[in-house]
Amino acid sequence: MKLEKNKFQYGVGKNPEKNYYKVIHVFKEDLDTHRKNLQEILKTEQFAAELGQQYTDPKKNTIYLGLGNKEKFVIRKIGKIYIKLGEQVAKWKKVGLEIQLEKSLTKVAPASIISYHIVNSLEIGATSLRTLSKAYQERSLDTGKITFTCKSEKLAEEVSHGIERGEKVSPYINSTRVIEHLPANHFTPEEFVAISKEIAKENKLKITVFDEDRLIKGKFGGILSVCRGSDKKPKMILLEYNPTGSKTSDKLAIVGKGLTFDAGGISLKPPGDMHEMKYDMCGAAATINAIGAIAALGIKTPVVAAIGVAENMPDAKATKPGDVYTAYNGTTVEVQNTDAEGRLVLGDVLSYVSEKYKPTHLVDLATLTGAIIIALGHEAAGVMSNSDDFVDMLEQASKTSEDRIWRLPAWEEYAEDLKSDIADIRNIPGGRAAGSLTAGQFLYKFVGSGIQWAHLDIAGTAWRAKGSGTQASGPTGYGVRLLVELAKILEKGKK
Repeated sequence: MKLEKNKFQYGVGKNPEKNYYKVIHVFKEDLDTHRKNLQEILKTEQFAAELGQQYTDPKKNTIYLGLGNKEKFVIRKIGKIYIKLGEQVAKWKKVGLEIQLEKSLTKVAPASIISYHIVNSLEIGATSLRTLSKAYQERSLDTGKITFTCKSEKLAEEVSHGIERGEKVSPYINSTRVIEHLPANHFTPEEFVAISKEIAKENKLKITVFDEDRLIKGKFGGILSVCRGSDKKPKMILLEYNPTGSKTSDKLAIVGKGLTFDAGGISLKPPGDMHEMKYDMCGAAATINAIGAIAALGIKTPVVAAIGVAENMPDAKATKPGDVYTAYNGTTVEVQNTDAEGRLVLGDVLSYVSEKYKPTHLVDLATLTGAIIIALGHEAAGVMSNSDDFVDMLEQASKTSEDRIWRLPAWEEYAEDLKSDIADIRNIPGGRAAGSLTAGQFLYKFVGSGIQWAHLDIAGTAWRAKGSGTQASGPTGYGVRLLVELAKILEKGKK
């Protein structure tokens, strides 16, 4: 299994290709400055610089992109425009773009951030997810070069920096999206091992794989409880990045939920949308690709990425509602609902990482609860944490990355509903109230003391039917850009 590669080549300055389109951004307030070139079109009202509006002048080989009103413009809006444009340009043969970063645009946002998101968005748009189709197998990309032009050398340096970051991060965003979209018969725990090894090889990372025998020997009761009904053997995969020259005392651990398929176990899910349960491994997919992107950028923050990988199926051997298992950290857990399985897997991985690596900061990503979609829709991941400082870092990372988050309370009162009458805890509360928050409290019981921890419930952001901002429709690769920015913040030694 191979990592995705970039679909375009990028540069700064005039496009050297024979065939290319100039791309000009137009705010509604700046229409008058373009009136001479757009005179006839403005008369017919075909172009009014509305957000996302596009007009192509074939005579002048120019594409005009509408950005709407300046005061309402945010960087995520340009992402949506360029995802669409990337899909379009990928279909052309040896035709490139010369993207002008006008002064009016670079006043609204830094040139490095604009170019970074444009590169990511073009690559997202150009990457097909129909990887199992005959058309995909027979396709042949022959794309032109993408260049950026700007008015000063200083801006050119900023743009070059943004391009370089985008070129290194975008393959990992798209590798995340591609494997998220694969069905369970094409992407099993074994395939997770294969792609993790590829990421480790690409970035010279240390990789450790716990197979079923090692999980049994290590008494990882949560992971083993979940996989009992499947013929697919579980795994725990650990990737370690230890950069030379690091000046920070911080160490970041990332933990991801990797259910390659979740039928719900004995607590079987309704059949209607069960095919979407191939997406229950999006947290793990983002985790292993995020450490790849962090290493590719050479960020000087030590990182360990750990994922628990299993399949949750109904079978005569499957865990039954009411069964009790012993987790890795010795906690006994009553399983009242086998469809609340992700937290069982994560609990073991969280406690192992806490004990083995003793990170200063630990973040987990999981498509954990449908309740988070009811609360936040598909626009933001819910965040629960034991540290205000850590949430501040995540919010800063969110603003730069455009992977949105929203903080939810992590009050200990939410843990009271997890009390069991036979074991230490049960895996679900007594009622439906605060489902996402009680799930977060369950996970917190497996985090080592003294660790700044944050839980990201990405059930709404990992997959979406309709694109928004810097995220395309379908699997989004949510979390890769966020974790890259988080590692960058920790590199500076901020507390």
